[in-house]
Amino acid sequence: MTAITWARAKLFNGIANSIVTLVAAAILFKIAYGLIGWLFVRGVFSGGLDACNAAEGQGACWPFIGNWWRFVLFGRFPYDEQARPALACLIFIALLAASCWRRLWWSKLAALWVTGFVAIGILMFGGIFDLSYVPTENWGGLPLTIVIAAVSLIGAFPLGILLALARRSNLPILRALSVVDIELIRGVPLISVLFMASVMIPLLFPIGFSVNKLLR
Repeated sequence: MTAITWARAKLFNGIANSIVTLVAAAILFKIAYGLIGWLFVRGVFSGGLDACNAAEGQGACWPFIGNWWRFVLFGRFPYDEQARPALACLIFIALLAASCWRRLWWSKLAALWVTGFVAIGILMFGGIFDLSYVPTENWGGLPLTIVIAAVSLIGAFPLGILLALARRSNLPILRALSVVDIELIRGVPLISVLFMASVMIPLLFPIGFSVNKLLR
C-alpha cells in the first residue's frame, strides 16, 4: 500500500473524515509555523542574556541554554564532577537498549539491571573509589529524573499486581485497604502527592527528625 492509497483509505475516506483531517492538519501547521518562528526566525543566538532582555518576547533565548545547559541537565551537582551523572545517564540508556534484546530477557537482564543500578548509585553518591560524596540534595536535572522514573516504574508494576490481587481478595479488610489505596492514589493529582512528600510530611515529624527528600 502506497502512502497515497493509505491516506485515501484512512484520512480521506469520507466527507466528515476529510474535514477532520484538514482541520487537524491546519492546526498542526499553525503550531509548527509558530514554533519554528519562535525558535529560529525570531530567536536570539548571540549577544548574551542582555541581547535576550533587549528582545524580550520576540523569540527563544539560545544564549540562556548556552550558559545554563549544565545546570538544566545536572542541577547543583558539583561542576567538576558532572561527568559522573552524564555517565550514569549513558548507563541507563544502555540498560534500556539491552532490555529490547530478547536474548537477554529474564535472569541475564535482571543481573544487568542490578549491576547497572549499583554502578549508577556509585557514580551519583560517590564516597568510594576516590569519588567525592555528593548528597542527594545536590542531585537534579536529567539524572534525578531518570533515577526516580526507573525506580518508580520497576517498583510500580509488582506493587500494582499485588494491589489488584488484594482488591479481588475474599478478606474484607485486605480488600477494603487495597480499594482505599488505589482510589486515593488514582484520584489525587501527582503534584499534590509530591507537594505533600516535600513540604507537608516534614511538618509532622518530631523536631530534629527528618527523612531524606529523595526517599520521601
